Amino acid sequence: MTRGFDSLDRRIIRLLQGNGRATSAEIARQLGVSERTVRNRVNRMVARGAILPTVVVNHRHFGYQMAVDIFCEVDITRMDEVGEALARLPEVNYIAYSTGDQDLSIQALLESSDDVYKFVQKLASIPGVRRTRTVLVPRILKHTFEWIPPETDFEEYEAR
Repeated sequence: MTRGFDSLDRRIIRLLQGNGRATSAEIARQLGVSERTVRNRVNRMVARGAILPTVVVNHRHFGYQMAVDIFCEVDITRMDEVGEALARLPEVNYIAYSTGDQDLSIQALLESSDDVYKFVQKLASIPGVRRTRTVLVPRILKHTFEWIPPETDFEEYEAR
C-alpha cells in the first residue's frame, strides 16, 4: 500500500522528532537536499495531517513524578458518560476505549503516591465506574510521540 511518502520524508520526520525546532535549512544540510525541498515536504505532511506540529510537555519538570496506567471496568450503558468525565480530569493525559477485560484505559500524571491513592478514590466516585486496576509506570522506555511507521511504509527516495 503506497501512502505517498518516501524515505526522505521518513528521514525528515526522524530529525524533527529529535528537534522539533530544527529549521528547514538545518535539516537540509544534514540530509544533503535543498532547504526548499525540506520546507515543501514538511508543509505537505502537515497539510495532509501526517505530522502534527505540537508541544510535548515534560511532566517531571512540573513536579508530576508519578505516571500510572489505570484500566477501568465500566457500566457499558455509561461508557461515553464515564469517558467524558475522565477526559475532564486534569490528571489524565491519555484516555482510550479498550477491549478485553477493561473498557477504558487511561494514564494519569501525579505528584506522589498519596496523590495516586486520592486519584483512584476520585475515580471510584464517578458514576458508572465499576472497578479499576492501577499499574505504576516507574520508567517510560519509548513515548508515543517517538513512534514512526516502519521503513517499509515509505517508498524509496529518488532525487529529482
